[in-house]
Amino acid sequence: MTTDVNANDTLLRDAPVINLFLRYSLPTIAAMMVTGIYVAVDGMFIGHFVGESGLAAIMLAYPIGSILYALGNMIGMGAASLVSIHLGSGNAKLAQQVVGNAFSLSLLVSVVVSFLGLLFSTDIVYALGAQGHVAEMAITYLKWYFGMGTFALVSMAFSILLRNDGQPNRVTAIMILGGVLNIFLDWVFIVLIPWELKGAAIATMLSQLVTASLCLFHFFQPSTRLRITWQSIVIKTKTVSDILQLGIPGLLMYLYLSVVLTLHNMAFLSLGSTIHVAAYAVVSYTEAFFYLAFEGIALGMQPITSFNLGARRMDRVIESRNIAFGAALLVSVAGLLLVYVFPEAVIYAFAGDSPDLAEVTKEGMYLYFWGLPTEALLLVGAIYFQSINQATIANWLTGGKLVIMAAMLFVMTKLVGTTGVWISLACTSTLLFVWMMWKLYQTRLSAPPSTR
Repeated sequence: MTTDVNANDTLLRDAPVINLFLRYSLPTIAAMMVTGIYVAVDGMFIGHFVGESGLAAIMLAYPIGSILYALGNMIGMGAASLVSIHLGSGNAKLAQQVVGNAFSLSLLVSVVVSFLGLLFSTDIVYALGAQGHVAEMAITYLKWYFGMGTFALVSMAFSILLRNDGQPNRVTAIMILGGVLNIFLDWVFIVLIPWELKGAAIATMLSQLVTASLCLFHFFQPSTRLRITWQSIVIKTKTVSDILQLGIPGLLMYLYLSVVLTLHNMAFLSLGSTIHVAAYAVVSYTEAFFYLAFEGIALGMQPITSFNLGARRMDRVIESRNIAFGAALLVSVAGLLLVYVFPEAVIYAFAGDSPDLAEVTKEGMYLYFWGLPTEALLLVGAIYFQSINQATIANWLTGGKLVIMAAMLFVMTKLVGTTGVWISLACTSTLLFVWMMWKLYQTRLSAPPSTR
């Protein structure tokens, strides 16, 4: 196994960048697409078998529960970037310590956050403005979601670390298995056993248990260079601090999604009704499919840019970044064609035969999706800056986006009501994209100091 991993290091340093990008990104995109499919199938099951109120309830609940994925992404992305930098500079022992500390941190954080989620989820749902049966379903979903929350956080963190350890194909296979299992369990717990949103939460978390276990299995093998040991799981303050610092953009990226979804939900409940929240659920499920493709592209880029930064090959870092930008732009244009040419088919897949919901959703899609290309480039840009140890810029692309988005939503809703809710994200992304391009122009890469 060590020989294989060292050969992987050689490939990252010397192989043509386009070949490396395809090697890492295609399996990663496939894995993300599988995730997108079973996320979408969740929505389809709920839309067809629970109805409009079910879509509204899960739209309210999911942004709250996704804090688990945000924290898992923070730990996974921070640790993966640090591991790649250490391996690029030839320090495998420090890389192993990072993985062990990431495991301990994942367990600790997931237990604390799951407990808090169980404690406060009811209050949060009602604070969002939800009422009646929709609120009850959202609370039920969150209770079961947080009750098994450790599985989701560990699965997120260690799928990233496994991919980063030269195993993108294995991660894809694991994600496919998890996706198929999730769909089957949705059928069992939503259709056969009519548990509605409780069934959806149980199905999701049981599939996350399987994927987490399979990802962790690699890191407990004796032949694995980054094996988790009793020594490596002892938390080191410096290691944890570095993981968190590099992982903050990953946290903010997912928190951004949660906050954006929550702000939109609150605005729609204030200005419109639950049918707007249900319509936004259809739009968000559709967007998530493309967003995961963009994330797959960015995650496929990350091992190449981080490793070559450590190896002081700046030309390869820039080439990998440019390829990733181009790929994200192509996917986003394909997404625009789908949404604007075939909106009825997309809406029917989630909402079924519901004319009122379809009308509101179609209008929302036309107003919402024109910003998809800039969203794609911003996501790749944030992970790029994170992967080259430029955490401050990455944080502005994610955390700064939250602030601008909140302000934009406030202003636009005052000016044009529910139309303002739909267009706020695209306006925000356009402004921030201009700033990112300026920072790319300003930034000059320099090789990091050796960690030998």
